[in-house]
Amino acid sequence: MRHQAIVFTLFLPLALGAQAGVPAAAPQIATSATAEVQLKPDRATLSFSVESRGPTAATAGAETARRQRAVLDTLRALGIAQDQMTTANIQISPEFAYDAKAPRLTGYVARNTVRVELRDIGMIGALIDGALAKEATGIGSLAFNSSKAEDARRQALELAVARARGEAESMAKAAGGTLGPLIDLSAQPSYQRPLAVEMAGAGAMSARAVDQTPVAPGQIIVSATVSGRWVFTAR
Repeated sequence: MRHQAIVFTLFLPLALGAQAGVPAAAPQIATSATAEVQLKPDRATLSFSVESRGPTAATAGAETARRQRAVLDTLRALGIAQDQMTTANIQISPEFAYDAKAPRLTGYVARNTVRVELRDIGMIGALIDGALAKEATGIGSLAFNSSKAEDARRQALELAVARARGEAESMAKAAGGTLGPLIDLSAQPSYQRPLAVEMAGAGAMSARAVDQTPVAPGQIIVSATVSGRWVFTAR
């Protein structure tokens, strides 16, 4: 697990009311720091879509349902449990042809999308290939995550606090004094930068070689930002 930090600092001699035993006119040092922790992903979400057309809404819907059942059966056969699959979208809509006259109804299109939560990212390529073989017409919304994201968030907070205090101590020393008691410390909402992968259309992916679809997960970045204020004590 690697980490890096970006720090922003500011010196503020403020005159505030007494708090935590601090004199009203005590000068203060304020700093802010951001720390980042990088993680290898071990979780992912991926969606599989099926789209069919027919002269009636019932025909299009029935064909889409048949194809999606085949996709879901394939995913189960590959080891995906029922609680890992969620229907994300079902849509049936008319299609029209437009010419010099009024729009003309040509049929209906039905779409069904299921989202899969993966606990083994090594399965992604096999799932994509299996779904395409069972007439999936769209593969998308591939995003990586980590089961250790909460631990990484806490680590980033600790790093950011240490960095903020270290900067405050350096500023106090440079100003000819020392760092006094902590007045307050706050954290902004942590930010996790998930890895989202843009997927090609199913037609383009079907045209590739017969080798399993390669997937490179990369790294996830979890960051935390804190702001703190300390009393500045002159020598």
